[in-house]
Amino acid sequence: MSLMVCVSSVAFAYDSPVPRTSQCPLTSFVPPALFHAKDPRDFGAKCDGVTDDSAAFQKAMNSGDVKVAAGTCLINKTVTISVSNRHLECAPGTLLKRTVSNANSMFLYEAGHGALVGDSIVNCNFEGANSPRPLIDFNAPGHWDIPVLTRDNVSNFLLAGNTFKQFFGQSMFQTTAANAGSGDKVIFNTFMSCPLYGPAFVGHRNGYVAYNRVIGCTAGVENDDAGDNTGGNIFECNRVTSNGAPGFITGGVYGAHTNYSGNIVRYNIIAGDNTGILKKHRDGGKDAQYFGNSCTEGCDVK
Repeated sequence: MSLMVCVSSVAFAYDSPVPRTSQCPLTSFVPPALFHAKDPRDFGAKCDGVTDDSAAFQKAMNSGDVKVAAGTCLINKTVTISVSNRHLECAPGTLLKRTVSNANSMFLYEAGHGALVGDSIVNCNFEGANSPRPLIDFNAPGHWDIPVLTRDNVSNFLLAGNTFKQFFGQSMFQTTAANAGSGDKVIFNTFMSCPLYGPAFVGHRNGYVAYNRVIGCTAGVENDDAGDNTGGNIFECNRVTSNGAPGFITGGVYGAHTNYSGNIVRYNIIAGDNTGILKKHRDGGKDAQYFGNSCTEGCDVK
């Protein structure tokens, strides 16, 4: 039986990862309203933690908006979304789980030669097959074991209220392509136990990454080359904690002489040892703007 239609949205309130100030005033976000949302169980998903529900999730996402009821849903293949304004939301007690390391992305938003606008994932828990102290091998097939990946011109994507941990991929959320859209919002998520990045922008402009907990992960911008789009990206009001592994936040690093000066990193808290705000561009480009950040508990602002 299908879930009820949501004709309005209620704000989800969260404990802010940073103290509430005039620079960081938010404590909630409003998710997109769902239209005739269905549960993947309507398409054959078991969500028993044993059965691979990938095909059912693909059919559900093809049909329209999706609201996943509580349960452990195994997604060991890639679910591809190629339409705009497609919304996925999870009820409390839902886990989207992967038990393989080399199946590429869990959710791939693929624009191709067109453009996608206004897709979203809200309030879902993602768990990969990696260990709590994740193994790192960027030459292995698991390099692209990324739970949420957008490719090409995908814009105004909302990733909010989710938890990500223990995937093998280089990031937990990533845009990719020379023109990877603009205006994505990554807010009120928790990223933990990452091989490298939690959220990463590649070729993206005017994105907003804020009010996230980044634990044992990096957050930031890393383009492939100087021709990739960048600029206008803001990283603010995040808490980055080392948790025994390096934790950084960067407005731009690497990318062969890329100009990252239009990106801003501000009002973040960097805590724990072996951490810092990574300012220095590694390939001779221009640094992003950094101000108002604080570094505590023995770490250094670099």
